Amino acid sequence: MKFKTTRSVFLDALKSVQNVVPAKASAPVIQNVLIEAENGRIEMRTTDIDISVKVSFSCEVIEEGKTTLPVKYLFNVVQKVAEGDIDIEVDSGDNAVILASSAKIRLAGISSSLFPPLPEEDDSFIYTVPSRVLRDMLKKTVYAASQDDTRRNLKSVLMSFKNGKLTLVATDGRRLALVENEVEFPENESVDIVLPLKTATELLRSLSEEGEVKIKVQKTQISFKTGNIQLYSKLISENYPNYSQVIPEETGEKIKIDRQQLIEAVERASVLTLDELHSVKLIFDSNRLVIMSASTDIGDAKDEIPVKYCGEKIEIMFNPNYLLDPLKVIEDDEVTINLNSGHKPAVIKCGVPFIYVLMPLRVN
Repeated sequence: MKFKTTRSVFLDALKSVQNVVPAKASAPVIQNVLIEAENGRIEMRTTDIDISVKVSFSCEVIEEGKTTLPVKYLFNVVQKVAEGDIDIEVDSGDNAVILASSAKIRLAGISSSLFPPLPEEDDSFIYTVPSRVLRDMLKKTVYAASQDDTRRNLKSVLMSFKNGKLTLVATDGRRLALVENEVEFPENESVDIVLPLKTATELLRSLSEEGEVKIKVQKTQISFKTGNIQLYSKLISENYPNYSQVIPEETGEKIKIDRQQLIEAVERASVLTLDELHSVKLIFDSNRLVIMSASTDIGDAKDEIPVKYCGEKIEIMFNPNYLLDPLKVIEDDEVTINLNSGHKPAVIKCGVPFIYVLMPLRVN
């Protein structure tokens, strides 16, 4: 196999596929990227068995063929060489020689015959969603998913096509993020899909502001195609929890707050919090919000911003990171915090169909 491309094109392709590769693998070939040169194009693919990413691009193919090369080393090599042409030649023993500017690098590969094949696809219905829309929805939800490997059904994002809407939900049991968007699809194609968090994160990384995403859902797997990138993933078989139970039906106080002012005040107050006692207290009272934090060993902090509120005094305590996460992905200038009391869940809303439910910490 022999082909010529440019550093920037090759590097972009490697960036698209390298994150799927696990740090440790049951077989060495899983830590490699499959490279196939054919018909004036290069197709590259990586996998961790559960997830596969494929990208393709045009180039000058001098000799067709395929091999697998260690993706982390290949990425580091291409990243370090100067911009310009890159020539890659692979012999029959899967040994590659890479020529770039004044550099000559040799990499030992593994036969492509050992690389896992892609899952088979059927003629299932294909959902079409604007790339920008799905990207925004994932940004508003993935951070709320659990990081606990023992809770597979929570280390995930629910993707639901129902009632003419696409709904994404993520929760770790202490907070929940939900966002909706109208999407056209036949009523008989309604479905709930539980995406592994790694899949959702990789999809978010792959999406751009332009174009569309083609989504094909099969019984145990899903595929996404956007531009020159395709992502394949197994689905989580466990049912997603009944998230609607944790969304308060009614909240007493609806407090409008400048989003950026709130972010900055919470960040200033949280500087003096300890990891094991990571909390800030919010006090709503007479058109002002006081934000406080204290640490016996470090000190204390107090900040104040104006809010649109004239009800009774409410004190509530949150993990500041959990409070900041949704605020940083919402684009509205103003958000609404809905409260019942200092010991019941708070609900953050904005101008789009987005809900963030946050459980308070215990106030001493």
